[in-house]
Amino acid sequence: MGKEILTEFKQKILSTKFSEGTISEKGGNIEIKTSYAVGNINFYELEVTIVEMSVTNLADDENKFYLHFELREIAYAEELFSQMLETITDLKNQQKLKILLSCTGGLTTGFFADKLNEAAELLSLEYEFDAVPFHKIYNVGFDYSVILLAPQIAYQLKNAQEILHDKLVLKIPPKVFASYDSGEMLQFINSELDNWTKTVEERAIAKVRAGLIKSDAKILSIAVMPFASQTRIAYRIYQKGVPLLNEVVIKGRLDPYRDIRDILDTVSHRCVPFDAVGIAISGIVHNGRLNLNYFGALELDLQKIFENGYKVPVTVTNNVNSAVLGYYAQQEKFNNILFLSRPKNFMASGLGIVINGRMIQGAHGITGEIKFLTKSLVGGKVFNEANLVDWSTIYDEISTELRAGIAVIDPELVCIRSEMTPDLDKLKEKIHEYLPSEYMPEFVCMKDEEMAEYVLLGQMILSLESLEERGN
Repeated sequence: MGKEILTEFKQKILSTKFSEGTISEKGGNIEIKTSYAVGNINFYELEVTIVEMSVTNLADDENKFYLHFELREIAYAEELFSQMLETITDLKNQQKLKILLSCTGGLTTGFFADKLNEAAELLSLEYEFDAVPFHKIYNVGFDYSVILLAPQIAYQLKNAQEILHDKLVLKIPPKVFASYDSGEMLQFINSELDNWTKTVEERAIAKVRAGLIKSDAKILSIAVMPFASQTRIAYRIYQKGVPLLNEVVIKGRLDPYRDIRDILDTVSHRCVPFDAVGIAISGIVHNGRLNLNYFGALELDLQKIFENGYKVPVTVTNNVNSAVLGYYAQQEKFNNILFLSRPKNFMASGLGIVINGRMIQGAHGITGEIKFLTKSLVGGKVFNEANLVDWSTIYDEISTELRAGIAVIDPELVCIRSEMTPDLDKLKEKIHEYLPSEYMPEFVCMKDEEMAEYVLLGQMILSLESLEERGN
């Protein structure tokens, strides 16, 4: 039966009409090739057939889609293949690296941007340059990969780097700017991009005070993370706080049960043993049951499903709760922490809370589900219809959420993961309108990939605690 499904699936892939490029079989695997991206579908015939799909963007050599699953159902496999093709097609319009120049009024950088576009075209570089006055940089900067500040506003570099924290923000060398030397500018950008890529790729894994971990159990920690245009599912196997295996699945639409099942199947069939599983995911989680009705499933008993299927203890937690615990565990300064997570284009934030060194989940798992408060303040219709994209009110809403959290737990530190409120000073000012200075906590912005690190770490700790409570 397995051979028949594999043969049928390969035939369907190879017979697919794909105007953007070619689909061909190579050594039993399949390659999808375009001028801007390469997709690979690899088949591993173990006890079962494992399918691995990946898409690499040729512009920056980054993975834009990666997943693996056990080939059981032809319809499900075709659905994932369709998502893979969608990712490749979408990349066609994302090939040029967008670079933004900024000066006081935008005039001189506008001239320089025109010269740089001419030079990039002449050298066949996939770069696109634009320019804006500095007062508009925080309105448009999030649509660019690189931000370049003219020498006259170089003093704003630190603020811009803090607000545009997941972008490469640089100051243009004065000599280059004074001469409008396009060649030197392009070399400078290329060099800094190389350094930036290495910094991201070599980002240190959050450290655990491993001496406090006595158990030898191998924990498979899974972090389901919603992002603006995709879902990333990171997973690691930890032993005594040390990662033994580290992978990331990148896909579009999320199917909680099947996506997590695919990871468990793949790890199992690779003969990588694990003693327990920890799952951190968006939604209300109580006693292992996930309430995620915006995905069409009112409730999934993930703990019961996976414990029955894989015969190991399973711990399921809201991912913001895991994140705040992970952040707390890797530092020694703060004992009371509030963690706000608001993924882009999500209608509500989630709050993770640590009080006196303990992560709080509440009686029904709704601690930190601040949407129940926000909806009552702004009205149901506004909350459901307008708030999703209403940038004019987002600072007011998130500052209200934070004030509520601060008033209840009085944290020493507030961690914020929110692309929708890039100006931290503006957010703090709105909070300070109602909160006296002596009660203001410290604030730190959190990048998406940083939060994922803390989620994995926190979920590993929660899984170890659960094993101890169960007597394992």
